[in-house]
Order: sequence, then structure tokens, then C-alpha cells
Amino acid sequence: MTDEQVFSVIKEAIRSETGDMTTDITLKTTALDVSGWDSLAHGRIVMKIEVALSVRIDVDATYRAANVGDLLAIVRQAADQ
Repeated sequence: MTDEQVFSVIKEAIRSETGDMTTDITLKTTALDVSGWDSLAHGRIVMKIEVALSVRIDVDATYRAANVGDLLAIVRQAADQ
């Protein structure tokens, strides 16, 4: 799976969980940029990504991600294990 495909899954998980369809999600987007992305939504976003990609993600590591690009790197690392 390419970075673009993983990024697409992440964006869909964010949009699906938050309901925010208007914010342009980029690799530099942070949770503060997306309406409805709070700590509960974050956990659900990670679960949606895990299901969509059939991977197990270290949730604690995702809370240290500064932006979507960092989240992408964490997801890629989980997929490579």
C-alpha cells in the first residue's frame, strides 16, 4: 500500500468520525484544525484506520503525533511490522 492510499484511508477516517467535510486535510493538518477532532474522536479515528488497513496501531504513539503526516508515519510503521 502506498503512502497516498494510507493517507486516503486516514482522511476518510477523520471525515467519517468528525463529520467535518469542509476542512482541507493535508499532511500538516492538526487535530485543532478539524472541527470535532477531540480525544474521543481520535481514538475512534485510530480504530477506523486499524480496521480499514488490518493493522494494529500503538494508540499512545498517535497521541504524540503533531499532525496527519506524523500519524501517517506511525500507521506505515505499524503496517511494516
